[in-house]
Amino acid sequence: MRPFTRVRTLLGAVALSVLTAAVACHDAGPTAGPGVVTAALVSPNGPEGAAVFSLFGAGVGDVTPVQGRVWSLRRGDSVRVVVARDGVGDLAFRVALADTTQKPAAVVLQVAGSDDRLRVGLSGYAVEFR
Repeated sequence: MRPFTRVRTLLGAVALSVLTAAVACHDAGPTAGPGVVTAALVSPNGPEGAAVFSLFGAGVGDVTPVQGRVWSLRRGDSVRVVVARDGVGDLAFRVALADTTQKPAAVVLQVAGSDDRLRVGLSGYAVEFR
């Protein structure tokens, strides 16, 4: 092996180990602290027109829209959230949390389809936090 080839191989190995260490340090997972997460309706029927949610837990802050309109009402440690769109689509909203690693409990209370009629059953509906 020529000397220059050995130096390139050694430099490549050093660069790879530094990169691996940097990625390992960066991928430490979520850290506790305040922040904003997106809550989205998971629907077995695809895009919907409107939904009503309840969020339960300490540390739930302001609720803001992603798309469409959002209304919220706080009562103690629970927040009722209504999300509506002019057309059908993904129903989502942003929620400020005191600790983004502690997601609130979420319940889907009502869902309306594209025809503005309430869904009869809510089996298969859920809230996903991102």
